[in-house]
Amino acid sequence: MSLDDQFHLGGQTALVTGGGRGIGRGIALGLADCGADVAVLARRQADVDAVAREIESRGRRALAISADVMDWDRMPEALDRVVNAFGHLDIMVNNAGGNLDRKTHALPDMTIEKFDEQLHLNMKTKFWGSQQAAKRMRDGGSIINIISVAAHRASPGFGVYSAANLGMVSLTRTLAVELAPRGITVNCIAPGVIVTDMLVETMNLTEEKANEIFARQIPLGRTGTPGDCAAAAVFFASPAARWITGQYLDVAGGPA
Repeated sequence: MSLDDQFHLGGQTALVTGGGRGIGRGIALGLADCGADVAVLARRQADVDAVAREIESRGRRALAISADVMDWDRMPEALDRVVNAFGHLDIMVNNAGGNLDRKTHALPDMTIEKFDEQLHLNMKTKFWGSQQAAKRMRDGGSIINIISVAAHRASPGFGVYSAANLGMVSLTRTLAVELAPRGITVNCIAPGVIVTDMLVETMNLTEEKANEIFARQIPLGRTGTPGDCAAAAVFFASPAARWITGQYLDVAGGPA
């Protein structure tokens, strides 16, 4: 297989959680551009339907699934739908996460209920998605956990989010070892500042203002795009990364 061929995903099928908007949408379209059939899962049916149409316009098969990743029964059901529709599962992208109320929460004032919500959304859902996907993969496959550069820096207002992301680094490393005998790789992508709807709502900024403020803090001089994250996901999912597992990759424009 030539090096060029090693970045092609023809014949592979994927599920991307949080695939209706932002980074998840970008990853879903990137996987489709490189030849994969892609299922997208998110809470809003209209969002996943729109992304599915974009995937199909690229000549790939698509499946739109409306579900909440914190409804623990829905993930096994969704993965079974993917296998039934496409015949197999090769790539699992655990992207859904963030902050449901779009507010910051300092640790001294955080309620235990909000702590649990953040931990469940940003760590437990990715563990559950990884475990359930692995059960449905043939020998070989790729699990990609989308975390954040907040995992390895102090994050005032986002303390539990940061801790959950760092926890996913540890879980990813252990899963990588435990699933290695089956040829399943497990890796993390840690985006930096990507100006999505979630970011501008949480920070109470316009998209233009967010780009202006954050670009000054980034060595490469700009904020990221969903396409930047998609390129990293395609790499981890591709045969070119078949000997890379248990790793995390910052996609952040350089260390701040």
